[in-house]
This record gives sequence, C-alpha cells and structure tokens, in this order.
Amino acid sequence: WRVACGVWRVACGVWRVAGGVWRVATLRPGNRPLRALAEALAQPGMLGSAQVDESVFTPAEMMEALLRMSKLGIVDAFEQAHLEPHQNLLVVVDQFEELFRYQALALSKAAAAPAARSGEDATAFVNLLLEAGAHQDLPVRVVLTMRSDFLGECAQFFGLPEAINRGQYLVPRMTRDERRSAIAGPVGVGGAEIDPVLLTRLVNDVGDNPDQLSILQHALNRTWARWQRDGGSGALALPHYEAVGTMAHALNQHAEEAFSELAEGRPRALAEALFKAITDKVTDARGTRRPTRLDTLCEVTGASAAELAPVIDVFRDPARSFLMPPAGTPLQPDSPIDISHESLMRVWDRLRTWGDEEAQSAQTYRRLAEIAELNRAGSAGLLRQPDLQFATNWQRRQQPNAAWAARYRDGFEATTEFLAKSAQAYQDERRKDEARARRWRWIAISLIGGLAAVAAVLLMFYLEADKAQGLAKAALGQVEESRKDADKARAQLESALNVLRGQSDWKSVYQEAVRTAPEVRRTVEQAVQSRSLTYLQYADPDQKALVERLRLHLEKAGYAAPGSEQVAAVPSRSELRYFREADAGDAAALAELLARWNWGVIKPSFVKGYDTRTKPRQIEVWLARPDAAEIGRLLQQINAATPEERKAAGQQLQDRYTASPLAITGALVLLGENFDSLSAAGRINALYFLTRTAPLAWDLVMATYGRGVVEFIRSRSNAREQTTAELDRLARLLELVRAGEAAASVSK
Repeated sequence: WRVACGVWRVACGVWRVAGGVWRVATLRPGNRPLRALAEALAQPGMLGSAQVDESVFTPAEMMEALLRMSKLGIVDAFEQAHLEPHQNLLVVVDQFEELFRYQALALSKAAAAPAARSGEDATAFVNLLLEAGAHQDLPVRVVLTMRSDFLGECAQFFGLPEAINRGQYLVPRMTRDERRSAIAGPVGVGGAEIDPVLLTRLVNDVGDNPDQLSILQHALNRTWARWQRDGGSGALALPHYEAVGTMAHALNQHAEEAFSELAEGRPRALAEALFKAITDKVTDARGTRRPTRLDTLCEVTGASAAELAPVIDVFRDPARSFLMPPAGTPLQPDSPIDISHESLMRVWDRLRTWGDEEAQSAQTYRRLAEIAELNRAGSAGLLRQPDLQFATNWQRRQQPNAAWAARYRDGFEATTEFLAKSAQAYQDERRKDEARARRWRWIAISLIGGLAAVAAVLLMFYLEADKAQGLAKAALGQVEESRKDADKARAQLESALNVLRGQSDWKSVYQEAVRTAPEVRRTVEQAVQSRSLTYLQYADPDQKALVERLRLHLEKAGYAAPGSEQVAAVPSRSELRYFREADAGDAAALAELLARWNWGVIKPSFVKGYDTRTKPRQIEVWLARPDAAEIGRLLQQINAATPEERKAAGQQLQDRYTASPLAITGALVLLGENFDSLSAAGRINALYFLTRTAPLAWDLVMATYGRGVVEFIRSRSNAREQTTAELDRLARLLELVRAGEAAASVSK
C-alpha cells in the first residue's frame, strides 16, 4: 500500500506537470526483465503495432527484439508508435528490487552461461529505463517503486544511483490519522461504511509497526469478504473482523483454508516440500524468502511440473495471492516461485513449524557431511548407535536428494556413502555379536549341564548323609547295650553329623542361587532398558553454564544426561521433544520436574517418524534463545498503568523467562536502581517474578547482588506488607542458591 501510495503521488505530479493523455505501462521485472518490459509495452493501447503477423512473431517478441537492439529501445518504440499529439507514456516498474533478488536465477539451464546472461539482461533493462528518462524532449517518464533496504544494491548499475538521487521520493511512515484514512477511504470508495468501534480497533491493532500494514491489508480484505458473505448490508462491524480471526489470526486461518483445499497425501506433502524450499530459516532464524525456479523445485521435491503446478495455483489464487508469480501468469521451467510477503512466514503457524523442521534437517545433514569428510581424512570413525539410528531415521524421513542437499553443503554423495558404510559396519558387528551370543549360549548350556550333574551328586550325597544319620541313631541305641562299642559309635555319630552339617551348607547355597538367578537377571535387564537418555540443546553461548547446571541436576534426579550441545538454531519457545509414543509419560514426568524447578512452561512435543524398536529411550530439551528486546519490554510493562498490561507481561515472563539469567538480572536492576520510580504494583510484580524463578538460573554473583537488593528494599520506609512477604520468599530462594552452589563446589 505504501509503495502504491508513493507511485500515485509521483504519477499525479507527472500528470499535473505534463498534462495530456497518458498511457501507463506497469510491470514487475521478475527474473526476465526485458521480456516483462516488452510485454507491458506491447499491450493493446500502449506502443504495440496492430500490423504484426502473430502467426510468425507475437507483439511481445517483436517489442523485445526492438528493445534488445540498443539502449534507445523505449525511445525508438515510442517514436515508431506514431502516437497522436499530447500522448504521453508512463512506465511504472513495480517492486524494482526483484531485479536484485532474482538476478541469481539463471534464465535457462540449457544456456552456456546462464548467470552471465541474466546479468547482461539486467544491465540492458536498467540502461533502457535510464535512457528513456534522460530524453526530456520526449513525453516519456519512468517511475520505479522499491523497498528502501535495496537502495544500496543500485550501485551495481552505472548511472542508476545518480538518477535515483535526482528523483527519489521516500514514502514516509503514516500517522495515526493517515492510517484511519487508509482504512476508511477504500471502504467508502467501495460504497460501504465502517463502524467507528471497528476502525479504532484496527488502528490500535496495527500500531506503529509498518511491517503490520501487509497483515492489515489482508485482514481488511477478509473482513470485507465476510461482510459481503453476510449480506453486505449495514456497516463493517467488529463481529465481521473477529469472525476472520482479527489481525492476529486472519492470515493464519486463510493459509490453513488454502492448505485444506489440497487432497490428503501427495498434494499436501508437495505443499510442505514446496514451502520448505522457498523459505529459509537456516541463514536467518526469523525466516527469509528464497525464490526458486520451478525446474529447481521439481528436482528438490522429486515431483514433475504437472504435479507441482496445481499445488502452486491453490496458493496463488487471486483471493489470497500467497505465492508469486500472480495468478494467470503461465508457469515456465524458469519461472521463479516466491512467497508474496515475509509476513506469511511469521504468521502462518504451519509454515513456521515447517521452517523449523527444515532448519533442523539441514543442520543434521551438515553435521553428517562434516563427519563424513573427517572420516575420509582419517580423523573420525563410522557412526555407531544411537547416532547411526538418528541418521538413518533422518534419511528415511527426509529422503534427501542431491538438489536439496546442494542448497546447504557439498558432499551429498560422500555423505550417503558414509551412511551406507556405517550401516553395513553395524550390521556386520551385529552378526558377529549374534555369533558370539550363540557361542555363549552353548557355554551356558554346558554349564547348566555341569551344574545339573553336580546337583545330582549333591543329592546322592544328601541321601547318604540321611543314611549316616540313621546309623548314628542306631549306634546311640547300642551304647546302652554294649559299652565296648561306645567309642566306635561316638566316632560314627560325629562323622555323620559333620557330613550333615557340610551337606546342609552346600544344599542351601545351591538352592538359593538357583532360586534368585532369574530375578537377578531380570532386574539387571530392566535397569539397562529403563536407562533414560536426556540431551540438552541451546543456541546462546551465554547459556552454557546454565545448561551445565541443569544437566548435573538432571543426573542427580536419576536421568542420564550425557551432555549438551550448542546448535545454530532453536525454536522460539523452549520445547521438550520425545520420539516414541511409549515415552509420552516419561516426557510428561520430565516436564513436570522442570516445572517444579520453576523452569517455565515447557510442553512435551512428539516427533514422528523415528523407528523405535531398537532405539533407547531419548528425550531432547531445546532451550529457546533469550530475546533481550522482548525481556526489556516485558520488564517495563510490569509497571504499566493498566492491570491488564501488567498481568499479561508478568504471565509472559513466568511462562518463558523464569530460567533466564538475563531476565533475572534485569528485574534485579529494575528494583535496585529504579525502586522509587516503580509503582507499588510494579514492585510487587518484579518481586513476584524473581521469587518464581528457577534456582538453577542463579549463580553466586547474581545471588550476591540479589541479597544486596533485598537489604536495600528492606531499608525503605515505603515497603508494604506484601512487599515484605515477597522479600522473605526471595531471601529463602537466595539461601537455596548459595547452598546449591556450595554443594556443587564440594562435589567438584
């Protein structure tokens, strides 16, 4: 809208200065700027000739040939058109920045030097525009619309920066009243009215952020459509706006409606692969556009153009225009497919999830490619479990190909070969283990047979002992009859009793061992199988000490936390991921443990597609990168004038930043240095947040500073009773922190 407004103002100025009748040729350069210019000038009523034999050449082809002859192509076309007096030409190049964004896309894969040809066409295109604007004696004017962040790119073309300096018009940021007019004006032109309550709501929702204007435009379009669907009578009102999801959800709902139009299965899978290919969260975690040629998309997604085109058409329908080129433009192999605005990446929840998955998949591939390269150099071995299982699961789920991998790193074939070798080595090792297990089974069978023989001998020995015991009793009876045999009977009795005593010990030991062996084996197997593996992922290097404290405490709580890893990209919200449906209870238990440690709201997330038959239980904790700007804004809002703002800010701090040393330090500084400027509610909110923070997020330096802040507030006469209660709670928390750090030092 801002660009269109600027074009309108400039065009109106041209009208007022030159007067006459104007022919306006509008185009977007795309990746074929000369063809786009030729098609715009060859439109009926422009500069095209009605005498062209279209069976041989189309008017656009004839115009393109004329433009390619020299940099005076536009001037020559205007003169050869033989227009009537007072006929003027205005060439409007909308979204001129496409010349830079699409320049890297080659015109044709069959061309000998496609990149060079693309650069030549871009230079010729700029020269045509500059030359047309330089002839002041001709009634030809040129208007370019371009985002200001691309101004620096204009230095690529000789003469373009100077021409822009002479006629530059920067569209200023709209005031609140101008935003009201921008909303209400088109509604009035359309013959309707807008309710003042809705108008105020829209102005408040858009705020001062110019990036929200595109989302406002989409929400208004949807609101208008809903009003028409409800009968189109009366004023556009708040219910129409809320029915489409407001600015916060209108774009997300509309994108979901488009996605739901696709059939289940292959079409939806192609849509996912398509959007993952034309958006990029690897180089920028916020997400950037990545325009891609149609033939390249076919290679990346493994689909034909006939399969992919219907999916693209659903999202570039005129009612939504989520994808470019616009509806009605034929799709050619070299057509660049691009999203219409970056806001789609930030507002559509499904696309945000796809972007995170693509970034994670790219990171996995890069890591595997690096290990494969080290393996070829002799600096790393083949993959082993569980890393091999992760890699094969990723390969089976992602099904990467060379075209996809080339976007992120070279060495795809070597990486695929490395994975195959690792899998083969693992299978060979398993076969050896099975053979070894078979040998041990035979050994065990032999031992069991030997033990059975020993048991038989012991049983016979036991029977002989019973017989000896009977003889001893008989001997005792004979003592009374004959004292001459007393010594002999006594000796027999003692011998028999010794045998019985020794046999009893052997028998009890053997029977106890036989009885408890299966239970011991089952206990050991269960202990091995139930061993939990918990991995910690983080992006900010300042989080390293915090993550290490969390890992140590998880081990104390019975979790096997083998280590942590600093990664390039993490989700915007902390996540707890698990990979087997059977582990849902374990993931929930870990999330509950983190909640008891005041680690904020971390909900378990199930990641599908992993083979879990031989995979040990594994849980991954992904810690979000702290957003300093958002933390600063929330800390300011807990002292806001309205209770709604204070409550919302406090809730967000507790949900996301109770384990953030940055947020804790900010709240301490707020209380220590700005205590008198805080309202009573602001002080309580800051203290309430601090007392609900995770003890593991504090270190000794923070705790020392925190105790100083507590003593400072206690000394103030204007501290209320509720403030005192929260101070006592904070003091107890700091004592826990100090004791915990002392225990950690002793253990080290």
